[in-house]
Amino acid sequence: MPEVKRPLLADLMQQLGLLGADLREMAALRWQLARLEFEADLRVVKRLTAAMLVAAVMAVSAMPLLAVWVADLLNRRLGIQFAGWLLIFGLGLLLGGAATGYVAWRCFRARFTALEQTREELREDLVWLREWTGTRAEGGGMKAEG
Repeated sequence: MPEVKRPLLADLMQQLGLLGADLREMAALRWQLARLEFEADLRVVKRLTAAMLVAAVMAVSAMPLLAVWVADLLNRRLGIQFAGWLLIFGLGLLLGGAATGYVAWRCFRARFTALEQTREELREDLVWLREWTGTRAEGGGMKAEG
């Protein structure tokens, strides 16, 4: 049976084609992961925004009215001037608002991933590509670890 002549670099071309397909699939999966992480982070940001708006509306509208009422009541009962009570309650509300904002910020930072998994996957891909191509990690502009 006569041997079929194949082009000189047919195996190499086939391997390069497979590698290209693998790289395209890897890029598509990374893009999908980044999109999903971004959407999840966007939902967390929307929740933070809604919570902060509700807290701001409550603090701006309800608490000062209550503080004035209590200051007037305590002015009559304890003899401390009305302005003194307003100062005390104003500072209390200011500290309460700051504490609420701080807690909301901490919860936000705990849930917000900022594409952490995508970045880690890209670092792993970069390390793999450098190993596959034989490029040293110190030689390039980007670092594999970071």
